Amino acid sequence: MNQISQASMQAIMQAVTRGLSPLKTQIPQTAVEWADSNFYLPEGSSQIPGRWTTQPVQKALLNMMGNDAIGTFTLQKPTRFGYTKMLCAAMWYLGVHKKRSAAIYQPTDPLAKKFTLDEVNPLLPVVPAIQEVFPDWSINNENNTVKKKVCTGFSFDILGAESPNNFRAMTKQVVIGDEMSSWKINSGEGDNVKSLLKRIQGASFGKALFGSTVTFTGDVIERLINEADCVFSFHIPCPHCGHRQILEWGDKDSTYGMKWDTSQNSDEDKAQTAHYLCRNAECQQSDEKGKIYYRSLTKMEEAGRWICEKTGIWTEDGLSFFNEANTRVKAPRRVGIKVSALYSLNLTEGWIELVREWLDIKGDADKLQAFWNLTLGLHWQPQNTKRKPYKDLLDRRETYKARVPKDVVYITVGGDTQDNRMEAYAWGYTADRRKYLIDRFICMGDPRDQEVQDAVAEFCRKTYTHENGSQMGISRILWDLAGHRADVVYKLSKRIGLLRFIPCRGSSSYDQPLMTMPTGINKKHGTYIIQIGTDTGKDQFYADLEVPLNEPRAIHLPLDDEICSKDVCKQLVSEVRKPKKTAQGTRFVYDNEGRRNEALDCSNYADGALQVSIEKFGLNLSKHNSQTEVKQTSSSFAELGKQLGAR
Repeated sequence: MNQISQASMQAIMQAVTRGLSPLKTQIPQTAVEWADSNFYLPEGSSQIPGRWTTQPVQKALLNMMGNDAIGTFTLQKPTRFGYTKMLCAAMWYLGVHKKRSAAIYQPTDPLAKKFTLDEVNPLLPVVPAIQEVFPDWSINNENNTVKKKVCTGFSFDILGAESPNNFRAMTKQVVIGDEMSSWKINSGEGDNVKSLLKRIQGASFGKALFGSTVTFTGDVIERLINEADCVFSFHIPCPHCGHRQILEWGDKDSTYGMKWDTSQNSDEDKAQTAHYLCRNAECQQSDEKGKIYYRSLTKMEEAGRWICEKTGIWTEDGLSFFNEANTRVKAPRRVGIKVSALYSLNLTEGWIELVREWLDIKGDADKLQAFWNLTLGLHWQPQNTKRKPYKDLLDRRETYKARVPKDVVYITVGGDTQDNRMEAYAWGYTADRRKYLIDRFICMGDPRDQEVQDAVAEFCRKTYTHENGSQMGISRILWDLAGHRADVVYKLSKRIGLLRFIPCRGSSSYDQPLMTMPTGINKKHGTYIIQIGTDTGKDQFYADLEVPLNEPRAIHLPLDDEICSKDVCKQLVSEVRKPKKTAQGTRFVYDNEGRRNEALDCSNYADGALQVSIEKFGLNLSKHNSQTEVKQTSSSFAELGKQLGAR
């Protein structure tokens, strides 16, 4: 009986303690102090699990996220910076220490669930400070779900930003928007960011924390950064001369920035020499020659200072702010932060791995944008916002020694159907992805007419004389479906070969892979249907036009008006990127402004056909040769289909 009474009394005391805990007076702590004392990195979701230690570059940022004087905090971030862990530390600091309820938004509901399962739930068993205020942390009930955490004195709602319903009836002290560049900024009921800020109207210390990697210029993060009162960058002193500077990548002509020994034979050897060159010209003339190595970064950041370029206001800890005269001033109400992975202390091999990534780009437009966005934390300014002069293409035309130049090992075709004609372009590829325009086909007439379809089939059987004297055929054809006689394209695919002549259509969304091929045949039409990332392909084409001839990925055009006339050159440069308001914010999309663009589209489809061969059928251009094509051309189409299907 005494044991039962003792157990009951213990339960009562625990309940009373929990009930009174919101009234408990805590010794004030900054976000960094609280995190360093209470926060842990859980096993499985952290590279180095264990007690959290705020890194020098993170200290001012984490303190700003917890600073009551700052109402809006926006971070334009790279990957490998530790932001997600900082965000978790900040939200639990605001909840546990300051009893502030928060709504945390991810781009979609599935991503919100993933955030809970991957980032929030793993913290519960390892952070005692959370357990003290979260009675139900170890059980699943209405107070502990993937969407909601109800703690003593505060709660968290973790939701997707795609549904207007997730913004309704949600009054909080804190709102958090993560990966906002992937949000639908307008989900049907106005600006989601403004809807989010309404959730904290009237709160005594309302706070909004926004953060994201970025994509194209014009997104919501750029807007929030532009609206900020101060935009801070991290200035750190050179270990040799003490000159404060922002770490920037630079380029081959820069007198500062990331450098490496270009005389090394291999890219890996070059990457191993990675260093940063100080901006100070005098330091570059010293014994150290201005070279800064990654091993010095921690000490440099410990002496770092966040400075706003437009106001001169600076801070070292995110708590105290000063003007250019070093007089203390009020903290700015709206803060923006820009930072790159050059400052990251989470790099396994330091700057070596960043240089390795850069050297691996090799003219690939997708890789270049990914490096710009994810490593440098910068918006990608589309390169093709001004039309390229078609005369530049006319002037670069050259006379081939044979219809197919000597290094070409593979030929594909991109085709287009209009109401009054069928049109196609054949392109040849070399092992290093140089690209030669080989042929142009155009047949006027209604595509439904048998003679037009016969002409297409005859063109697909065509062979060309290779510079080595052999005959070389067309390996794969992608033909556009969009809006013009799609039934004819399906019919031709069945006639010529399902895996040789493949219908395709451009993607309805942006930033898609160049080529996406389903695993099976479309049951309705009886053919494969490939999706082409048209803007991705055009980015790559225009990037390759800038490559000098005979370098990898260069584009070659024949001095032959039958194949590459002035009109064809105009079509190849017919499109430019123009700003367009979309659900994701302002995007730069390709627009032909009413000009004909079949040659450019067909180039995209030919590239897609090559990518199909590489990804789906194991084509290795470096091991391929024209003799392989002779054997394939001599095979029947049915036998070729069997060969491709068996690979």
